[in-house]
Amino acid sequence: MTLYARSDVASITVPVASGGCGHSHSRPVINGAPAKIFKLDCPDHCEPYLRGERKQKILRYQIDKTTGQAVRQERVADADPMWSSTPDTIPLTPDEERTNAVRTERGRMQIEMLQALAAIRSTGINVPAEALYLLERELPAGVLNGTVLCANGHDNAAGLKFCGECGVSMAARSAIAPPEPDEPAPVDLGRLHVQSLRKMARDRGLPDRGSKDDLIGRLQAAA
Repeated sequence: MTLYARSDVASITVPVASGGCGHSHSRPVINGAPAKIFKLDCPDHCEPYLRGERKQKILRYQIDKTTGQAVRQERVADADPMWSSTPDTIPLTPDEERTNAVRTERGRMQIEMLQALAAIRSTGINVPAEALYLLERELPAGVLNGTVLCANGHDNAAGLKFCGECGVSMAARSAIAPPEPDEPAPVDLGRLHVQSLRKMARDRGLPDRGSKDDLIGRLQAAA
């Protein structure tokens, strides 16, 4: 069974006295750079040792990362923690763990912000200044303001006067996303808050009094 090394493992040598083959196994080098995947194929010697098959089992505790308390204990093979049996389960280095945690949390926040931004825009309400400040910090400018194609087909954030790739003037082009449709997309009025319905009624010159059902009926009749 092939083993896969953590990204910071450059080579390994398991002595014959420990059950290994005694030869050095090194990470391949491709075009002068270390390969991303380091596979070890030494099924009769080094692999069993790294999997802990020739060593006594150890008592391992599973720790709750939130509380720091041990939640479970079990006896497992004394396997080398820098190796895995599949490419998908290769252990992360400490730096990779921190990067993964930060990017995962930031990605989750960005998804929530995109959902909130889409909901706000669908109601026609302007984004509050404080919320816009937070969105501008976390989301790319192209997401908030749309993107523009220059005459040569290069993507640019809306608002630029010249293309960042070729320098051509952007005056003759217009924003592609988000589009400004000729007709607004249909909105499920039943999901809107009554205050949003009142504002829509006022914007269309309709009376803003009455219940939510009255406002929805009035807006649908005027559509």
